[in-house]
Amino acid sequence: MQQLNRKVFHLEVWELVFRVIEEQSLIRVADQRGLERSQISRLIKALEKDIGHELLVRNGPTIQPTQFALLAKEKLEPLWENFNQTLLELSSSGEQDSGIIRIGARPGFIQSQILPILGEFQRKHPHITFDIIAEDDPRTYMRGQTDVVFYYGPVNNPNLIENWVSRSTFIPCASPEYIKNYGMPKFPEDLKKHIGIIYTGRHRRQDAVLEKAGERCPYEWHSTIRVNSMKSVKTAVLAGAGIIADIPMHHCYKELMSGELVAVLNGWHAPNLDYYIASTLEAAKLKRVQIFIEWYVQRRREIEIDRKRILQELGVNI
Repeated sequence: MQQLNRKVFHLEVWELVFRVIEEQSLIRVADQRGLERSQISRLIKALEKDIGHELLVRNGPTIQPTQFALLAKEKLEPLWENFNQTLLELSSSGEQDSGIIRIGARPGFIQSQILPILGEFQRKHPHITFDIIAEDDPRTYMRGQTDVVFYYGPVNNPNLIENWVSRSTFIPCASPEYIKNYGMPKFPEDLKKHIGIIYTGRHRRQDAVLEKAGERCPYEWHSTIRVNSMKSVKTAVLAGAGIIADIPMHHCYKELMSGELVAVLNGWHAPNLDYYIASTLEAAKLKRVQIFIEWYVQRRREIEIDRKRILQELGVNI
């Protein structure tokens, strides 16, 4: 029985296998999960050894699933999804807790990452309510005035319990009108001929570096417009005023889908940042906070994976 359990219970590794099959890339899945590529590779090799079947065939940079892996994905993935959903329902079914969760985050996070999906959570947990503080300076909501905070990190604050959500993907963008007037830049050195819309928010790195497939390249603009509001930056880019090299996917996804913005630089992008949700030490003891964080992390990852897949199908090089 012990040997059987060892061979069967690799649920999280199976889920990694399924994501690698979908993404066709260990690197991409490693970025999404905040893991090292070698760590994922070791886990999958251990699983292959335990079940006695090869799952992924590695030919240089490409990864192809075996027939066994495809069959396993078809049969096991629905069970995995039902398993997760059942655990979530069980954790909620006996809940008698209710009350307010105080959330702190930057306005852009709240607008694009929190509010659009908060209604989903409240339909499942109508007894839990929210009090949201939107501030650009994270110190404002990290002084004990909130239960849950969202930020780029980690911050390694001993008073917070951090939960990694995903790696925020940046997609350089411009409007079709700008591209028509100034041309399409394909490489970092092309930006010397273009106007840059620079977001100067306090949490954003200001080093002018782009990366692609592990390669890093500095760049410079012909001229710039500097703005400390992401909303204003987006307005300027939509109006054709210039290119933004580091807009997060969650800020430009709808516009890329509608054609109001187009991706530039052929896959070159600003270094991605890790996105965290954290709770204070006291709030972490509250069941309502535990339920919300667990739900949010899972739901946000699902959205990010789905959006990346859709954009890649449309030809956006992420």
